[in-house]
Amino acid sequence: MGQSDPPKSRRYWFDIRLQSFIWAVQQIMYGAVALSILLATGFVIFDALSAFLNIFQVNGASISHTVLTVVDRLLLALMLLEILHTVEITFDEGFHLACVEPFLFVGIIASIRRILIISIEMSHQGSFEQAIFKAFMIETGVLGLLILSFIIGLVLLRRSRIKAIS
Repeated sequence: MGQSDPPKSRRYWFDIRLQSFIWAVQQIMYGAVALSILLATGFVIFDALSAFLNIFQVNGASISHTVLTVVDRLLLALMLLEILHTVEITFDEGFHLACVEPFLFVGIIASIRRILIISIEMSHQGSFEQAIFKAFMIETGVLGLLILSFIIGLVLLRRSRIKAIS
């Protein structure tokens, strides 16, 4: 350490002010993102409820299609809420591995949502080519493996936390 180097325990006032400013801006941005996600979730839930109320109106849509639409919207709302939970975790200082778990949940929900959409597309399409059916089946298989890998990731993450605590 040379003569002109400051001690490592002391920080310059400019560094502290700059870090405080960046932290404050970061908190404002996280707040704006959280508010936007809340609004989007509210709109998605409202859309799901309005789709559910359309069951009672005669509009030509089948009940199964409407119910799957409602489930799709509610799963999207659940994904948004999990992302909101992730934003909430980032407000805390020690979010290291805890931030991973909500993303795994979002991945599981998104994969299940896509499988539901594939099933809707397949059931409401009169006839389709064998190549399209094969592509749907491959995508469903890949999504199934993806869901399984997310679940294994969750189990391993929780086991590592239990080992870290004990």
